[in-house]
Amino acid sequence: MFRKITSLTSFFSFIVLIITSVVLYIVPQGRVAYWADWTLFGLSKEQWGDIHICTGVLFLVISILHIWLNWKPILAYLKKKAGDANFTSPAFYISLAITLFVTFGTLAELPPMKQVLEFSKYFQARGETKYGIPPYGHAELSPLQIFCKRMGLDVDKAAASIRNAGIELESTKEPIKSIANKAGLTPKEVHEIILKDQPGKKSSVKKDTDSAPQGQEQSHSAGTGTGIGRMSLEQYCAKFNLDLNTSLGILREKGVVIDKDTPIKEIAGALGLDSPRAISTLLNP
Repeated sequence: MFRKITSLTSFFSFIVLIITSVVLYIVPQGRVAYWADWTLFGLSKEQWGDIHICTGVLFLVISILHIWLNWKPILAYLKKKAGDANFTSPAFYISLAITLFVTFGTLAELPPMKQVLEFSKYFQARGETKYGIPPYGHAELSPLQIFCKRMGLDVDKAAASIRNAGIELESTKEPIKSIANKAGLTPKEVHEIILKDQPGKKSSVKKDTDSAPQGQEQSHSAGTGTGIGRMSLEQYCAKFNLDLNTSLGILREKGVVIDKDTPIKEIAGALGLDSPRAISTLLNP
């Protein structure tokens, strides 16, 4: 009876792990999923992750029990004949080689592991295009007043826009996510409402492939493909021969809280720019 329970629990938990693994493979990046309040079958990314972790622990415990209950058969696989351990069988070396190839091949970016990871990044990129990106990491957790300060927005106008949209707002200390949840909206949609009455501000939900604005930024974008938005500020400055400290100073004067590792697309979003490529105009006045 105990063996049957162990085997069936191992089987069912393995099935759940397969499902959660597929979901977490295709889910948008965390910051995008949280910003757009992404769900699948009514479950958020965090909930899918929690199920994956807890089921993984269950599978680990059950697997240890399964190994203990089947220790003799396992040893038999490694024995040529009774009493003699056999670590030279083809099955042993083939199994070990497959495991090591996948493990270290992943680190070395060898196929097919490289393609598996690239396919996951493809799904993540599609998520950014579909759901947009937050202006900065975990922006949805920021209180309204902090969010507005970091974004250079008028907090009073933001609060008025939210109330005019019929959304209950008790205090500007309420987190964006809390405001969105009460209204049945996503943090991204609350952001869009806030921007409506903010002069000179536009939505940050743009693709990296937006056409570059006319002028100096076009020369910077030439030949760069669609990777500008994913560059850190440090990488961007190195590529276009800009002084990093000067660029940090310019951006911080605009009220953007960043460091050298902040991606260009996050900086563009925080500034309300149409495209990451528009950063070049700001950094080359």
